[in-house]
Amino acid sequence: MAEIIDPEGFTSLRDEEINSETSAIASAMAGIISGVIKVPEGVVSLGAELIDLGFDTNTAVEVEKFFDKYNVFEEVADDTAIGRLTEGLVQIGIPGGIGFKLASKALKAKKAGNYMNIKGMNLQKAAKKANDFNRTIGKKRFVAGVAGGAAGEAFVADVEELGTFGDVFEAGPTDLEEVTDEGGREDAFKKLMNRTKFGSESLLITPFVYGVGKGLKAAAVRGKNIEFSNSTLDKYFNKVFSALRARGAKPQSVFEAKMAEKGSTMADTNRAMELVKVIDSEVDGMFPTIKSVLDKSSDKRKAEIYKQLNDVLFEGSLDKAIPSSAATRMHKFLKDNNATDESIEKIFEAIGGARETFVDLINTTSNAPKDLETLKSLMGTRVKDYLGSTYRIFEDKSMLPFLSYTPTEEAIKGTKEYFKRYAKENGRNLTDFQAQTMVDTVVKSAAKQKSPPGLPFKYVKDTVGDEGPQIDKFFKKVVTDEIKPERLLAETAGKDRKVIEELFGKIEDPRFSIYNSMTKLSAIARKNELFEKLAKQDEAIKKAAKSTTPGGSRGFFFDDPLEAAEALPNQEIVELDKYLTHFFKDEFTINPLAGKFTTKAIAEGLGDSSKTLKFLFEAREGATGVEKGLTWGYRNLVLFPKAASQVAKTILAPVTHFRNLFSATGFSAGNGIFFENPAVVGKAFKDAFGKLQVGKRSAEANEAYRELLELGVVNSQVQLGDVKNLLRDVRMGENLNIAKPLESMMKKLTSGTARKTKQFMKGAEDLYTAEDDLFKIANYAVEMHRLRGAYTNAGRKFTERQLKEEAADIVRNTVPNYAYVSDTVRALRRLPLGTFMSFPSEIMRTTTNIAQRSIKEIKDPALRSIGIKRLLGLTTVLGAAPYGIQKGFQGLYNVSNEELSALKQFLPEWSKNSTILPIRDEDGDLKYVDFSHGNAYDTAIRPLQTLLNNIQAGMEDEDVLMKGVLKGMAEAAGELASPFISEAIYTEAMLDIVARGGKTREGRQIYTDAQLKNEPGTAIKNMTDHLAKAMMPFSYPQITRLYQSAADKPSDRGEFFELPDELWGFAGYRVVPIDPVRSMGFKISGYQRGTREARALFTGGSESVLKGGPKTAREVIERFIVANKAKFNNDKEMLRNITAADTLGTDMDEIRNEFRERQLINTFNKLNNDIFTPYFPSENIQREFRQIEERIGVENPFEEARDVLLEIQDDLRELSFDDEFILNVNDYLTPESDLLGQMLPPTPDVNPALMSQVMPSSNVMETGLTPTEQALLSDEEKGIKLRQRGMTT
Repeated sequence: MAEIIDPEGFTSLRDEEINSETSAIASAMAGIISGVIKVPEGVVSLGAELIDLGFDTNTAVEVEKFFDKYNVFEEVADDTAIGRLTEGLVQIGIPGGIGFKLASKALKAKKAGNYMNIKGMNLQKAAKKANDFNRTIGKKRFVAGVAGGAAGEAFVADVEELGTFGDVFEAGPTDLEEVTDEGGREDAFKKLMNRTKFGSESLLITPFVYGVGKGLKAAAVRGKNIEFSNSTLDKYFNKVFSALRARGAKPQSVFEAKMAEKGSTMADTNRAMELVKVIDSEVDGMFPTIKSVLDKSSDKRKAEIYKQLNDVLFEGSLDKAIPSSAATRMHKFLKDNNATDESIEKIFEAIGGARETFVDLINTTSNAPKDLETLKSLMGTRVKDYLGSTYRIFEDKSMLPFLSYTPTEEAIKGTKEYFKRYAKENGRNLTDFQAQTMVDTVVKSAAKQKSPPGLPFKYVKDTVGDEGPQIDKFFKKVVTDEIKPERLLAETAGKDRKVIEELFGKIEDPRFSIYNSMTKLSAIARKNELFEKLAKQDEAIKKAAKSTTPGGSRGFFFDDPLEAAEALPNQEIVELDKYLTHFFKDEFTINPLAGKFTTKAIAEGLGDSSKTLKFLFEAREGATGVEKGLTWGYRNLVLFPKAASQVAKTILAPVTHFRNLFSATGFSAGNGIFFENPAVVGKAFKDAFGKLQVGKRSAEANEAYRELLELGVVNSQVQLGDVKNLLRDVRMGENLNIAKPLESMMKKLTSGTARKTKQFMKGAEDLYTAEDDLFKIANYAVEMHRLRGAYTNAGRKFTERQLKEEAADIVRNTVPNYAYVSDTVRALRRLPLGTFMSFPSEIMRTTTNIAQRSIKEIKDPALRSIGIKRLLGLTTVLGAAPYGIQKGFQGLYNVSNEELSALKQFLPEWSKNSTILPIRDEDGDLKYVDFSHGNAYDTAIRPLQTLLNNIQAGMEDEDVLMKGVLKGMAEAAGELASPFISEAIYTEAMLDIVARGGKTREGRQIYTDAQLKNEPGTAIKNMTDHLAKAMMPFSYPQITRLYQSAADKPSDRGEFFELPDELWGFAGYRVVPIDPVRSMGFKISGYQRGTREARALFTGGSESVLKGGPKTAREVIERFIVANKAKFNNDKEMLRNITAADTLGTDMDEIRNEFRERQLINTFNKLNNDIFTPYFPSENIQREFRQIEERIGVENPFEEARDVLLEIQDDLRELSFDDEFILNVNDYLTPESDLLGQMLPPTPDVNPALMSQVMPSSNVMETGLTPTEQALLSDEEKGIKLRQRGMTT
């Protein structure tokens, strides 16, 4: 029963109850000791069983009693799943390991054949499989070792309790014999056979475990060169791991170079944003808010200021200071517009900073060509034309047409006049309609384009001449997109160019000019830098290589494909140029790796790595209309809702922001950061906060942040990375402003509502990034402090740059980082499955890396202290903290293990394997917090927790350990795969409507068929509401519950919420009440479904005794047992629910009423009184058997089996739900029974009198059958054929 609450307050748990609850740690330690004790017990008991077999004695029973008396640890170990698992692993591992080693050593002195005299059929087969595997992997000692390990496992004491695979499937050669523990020859024989079966499975499993282990070791130890191995196994594992690791199939050096390129590009973008913010802020400061609202002319004045600043930005030579005349003019203009001297100074610093960055990037871009000075001169004179040209038609886009750019009437009119004039000059008159069509086509085409790619320095004026065909050709090119809209600008000069600029909406604003110019120049400059770096690295590698240098370490880029094939063995060699053409389109960039050959994996890694699954949402070139329609539909009806729902649940969800912040503490804790000096940690977080890119920051803070960007430490939030890339896939970045952060500042270009929306979106995104950056920057600072101290104390020399790079490498590899998500996992976002799949993959990567880094540090005397703290931090977040917090809550609220177990019976499916924190309210009712929900490391913890939960459930059902382990491993694999294969948020909501018949996966009804038929409006409203909730931003359900709790209003379901409980929900730890009565309704529905499914095991499915042709009495009995086993387990689970409700102190009359309302009161009473009611075929089922008998003319198998079925039914009625369901059909069939082994009835005798009537006119033989029938039909089918011919007696 539940804890009784004293009126004066809580009473404590009874002392004996507290003392009876074993901690997991104590149980695990007891398991180790008990397992060790059971090793000699296994050896002695084996000898005793041999004695019993020879002399028919009870020696083995006495041995077991002796060890039970002295092994006081076994009972403690068996109290928990972790204890039992530990005990089993120890007693298997020690003898198995000893046997493996002894056999391997013996092989050195004698051939393995002398030790492999195995007579058992199972062992012989298993040894043959192991031998086949041995030849495949080429290990001479492997078979002997496996055989030795199997022989060692024959000494395991608890074979029957541990179980085998045969036990799990209740079939097969390794299904263990039942023993009675009464002793004697028969029991001894069964036990010895069980030992043989247990050991024989080792021979089957070990080779595969060995192979996997070998592959993992190869991937870890030879990870850098494994792709060049000659080993088939290495190649296979490399193929698997390359899809999962960050670098993919690229060499580590190439991957690191690409990461450096990405970091530099992000730093350039950040610098552009810093300069833009300065200009935006200072110009805004010239126009007080109140005055701006009242005086609408201020917008025009702002526009003029921006235009003047834009002109100054590009005035004179970019590699020199702003001309003094321009500076004087601009200074006066700003002063006239109420700018302070301080503001003017900041504006000029920003303009000057932008010009300096332009020059730096141009210099970086032009490092490669031989005629460097000529190119610099060319760029210096023409680059301004490009950098100063930004157009709204390319920048101001939205999926909502009314928010996208629309040309002004004046611009359209001017362009029409231009087309008409141009045509007339070339001998052709255009009507107004034709000219309008031309303009519409150009605008429509331009709206589809991205920002103009590359740098169109080479402007060419199109001189079409006076001939008609030429002008027709020109306009045909424009209309058919042969001249792309962005090229139309480049190919039009003079005043005509101004017409096109106005049509496209030229933006003369320094903010756009700086941001767009720097980001475009940066993309090209950093790409050039990347290939220059790779070329130099490759040269250095080749110079250092020797004749003995292995493949994969002699360089990566070669002039000759044969040379490449020799240096890069076992790889497909390709020409690199084909993969890089889109990077080197412009005349001013030269590829230093041009003409080189390399592996296909490297070439693809350097090219476009985002092609995977792209065909789903982007039509290929030359696609048919159907293909384009399908990709459009997938992009807009599948990916767009998925993207929108993910935006709503992340950056637009306040609760997610809090959870993001709280869960990120785990990344510091997991690296042992909090075990350092509190003063050091406090300063690290304080300094980190000052560098976050939220609000105004000093120039020094921005510079420090850019360095962190270059090092790859910050701006790599994993979920946000998924969202951003998904938005780009659906071409949605522009209107939600995720991909174009600058637009939030363009106040003059947007309406008030749109501007505020974009500002809000940008602020939410920045905040989401900052929450992640805070802990990464702090971790980086502490790692720097650790390394500096350790190396200084050890007397090691180091540079500041080396410290920074090592600290950054630690943070990149131990804290989730989107840049390190594999291309394969990234591509999965394009499927309608999974939500934020990159995060769990990063948790698994970084958790493994923390462990590896810890071990590496512990091996290094200088870093040992850091390694111990890091390992302690990891074990804390993975086990000690969740377990300790759970036990702390149990102690704080006086919750026993029994109550916690009962509480777990009523958890929703998603919390089934979570770490649960129980809370008892002032009325004594239990609530809970799903700690896993806010625990960042839950992905790593949950598989083990799932395994232990299944072992614990098996212990309660008295199952063998193997059954719980295998079921747990299967469920754990499902938990691990769930983020990748489960339905996405919107997909799930849609499937609830179209595939699950208006029900959620939890069984909640959205609409009914009757509603859809009679009240379609209501049904459609319910569907719409359900879909809308999946897309609803701002943590709508949580906010709603918070309001209802504050206002003391019930929910739609009549539930009342507590304000403190809901406030905790904002941190990701909502307190959820347990309501067994309400939950029991769902449990009963599941129970009824389980009862139907149990019956169907007899009457339905592929194994049905009513389908698939004639059946035997034995088959009827077997299916009867299977159906009743399913019903027994279903009843047992329902009884657990009833008992759990009682344990939690629920009013059992209310529970009884739940059953009564569903006409199941008799079921409740029987279950509550431990009475099992077996399934027995109804009269309708028996009638079907009779009908089948009449239809096909065979004996009724049910009637033949009836007496046995009734006997089994009587035995089943005696079962208690505490018993294990163990029934075997052979227990009810004696060797003399007609039913034993009866599979088919005998073929009936042929009536000789009828043969003469049939044989003359056909090829029927004396048997009454044709030769074909005689050869192919079964005995039963032959009988049916003879009866059909009327030839049987």
